Amino acid sequence: MKASALALIAISISIICILNIGFASALNQNEISVSPSWSTPIYYQGDSVSVKLILTSNSSEELKIYFIGIHFDWMASDSFYGRDLSADPVVVSSYKTYVFDPMAINIPANVSVGSHSYFIGIEGTQGTLSISFTWDSEIRTMQIQDSNSKVFNELIQQVNANITKAVEAEYQSAEAQSLLEQAANEYAEAWLSSGDEKWEDAIIHLQNADSYLEQAEAAEQRYAEQSAEQQRLLSIVVPIVVIIVVIIVVVLIAVIVRKRRKQPEAVADQPLETQDFTPE
Repeated sequence: MKASALALIAISISIICILNIGFASALNQNEISVSPSWSTPIYYQGDSVSVKLILTSNSSEELKIYFIGIHFDWMASDSFYGRDLSADPVVVSSYKTYVFDPMAINIPANVSVGSHSYFIGIEGTQGTLSISFTWDSEIRTMQIQDSNSKVFNELIQQVNANITKAVEAEYQSAEAQSLLEQAANEYAEAWLSSGDEKWEDAIIHLQNADSYLEQAEAAEQRYAEQSAEQQRLLSIVVPIVVIIVVIIVVVLIAVIVRKRRKQPEAVADQPLETQDFTPE
């Protein structure tokens, strides 16, 4: 009798365990779908980005979400970027969609460049019986870019705008024109280096180009100031020279007139008287 009672208890416990296991896996994989909406389409080493998770319920029963997060392949196996909602679970009605608040994701600066995998994990309960479930999305991938390529992309836009500005300024200084040409050459070299993904070299070329552009602007400014000073001096000197020339001309005319007045009048030639030497 005692053995039968123990057997009955064991069977009961087994049934409860089986039912609990069934409850934990009651949610079918296709009863939830989650789409991530990233704040940027490009991801760089050391970046901080955000993501909104959009959950759609395909279940005929209400879902309560106690945890939602993302696991990346560079993390420890049990680590997630996520939200603990156990204090205030999110209720998703059947066949409804819920958009979670954005989550910040910090991409490590030392993560390798290239493709990385991640998945979305959810913990919650389903239905009026509050059957617990865990759910993992399919594996997704994201491409992590070299952090230097981000610096390059930002810097090249700046240099391109500065070169365009310099060209439109139509520098008159020969020195400024030469420096602008050198900047354009460095800009072209930067593009060539970026094509080979030599980001550090490309950045150096862009920094050189930016330096040449600054020097060109300074050279053109000096040229403009010198030209303005020359114009100012000419505006002073030319009138003085004109006045001096006018004075000299007036003085010369006066001298010439005076000399002409002092010259004696020419004496008219008188006919010579002839004497008659005829003998008486």
